[in-house]
Amino acid sequence: MITSLPMSNSFRAVDRLLDGLSTIHGFKSPLQMTDTFVKQAQANAVINDPETGTYTVYEMVPRTYQVEKKENGDVIHRLLSADEIEALKTQKVAKKSEVE
Repeated sequence: MITSLPMSNSFRAVDRLLDGLSTIHGFKSPLQMTDTFVKQAQANAVINDPETGTYTVYEMVPRTYQVEKKENGDVIHRLLSADEIEALKTQKVAKKSEVE
C-alpha cells in the first residue's frame, strides 16, 4: 500500500499540470488539448500533390504513393519506387522551366 501512494501522487501531479496547461491555452479540457495536438500531427504527416496524384506518408522513412483509378472504378494506392519518384521530380522541373 505504501508503494502505490507515491504513484497516485505522481499521477495527480501530471493531471494538474495538464489541466493547467489546457486552461492557459484556451482548451476546455486536457483531452481536447491532446486531441487537437494529435489531429494537427496527423494533418502534417501526409503531403499531397494533386497534380500528379501522389502523396507521401512519413512513418519511420518516407514512402510515396500514387493514386490510380482502374477502368472498373477501383482505386489503387501504389507504392512508387525510387526511380519513379526521381522521374516525377525531373518532370516538375521541366514543367516549371516551360512556364518561365
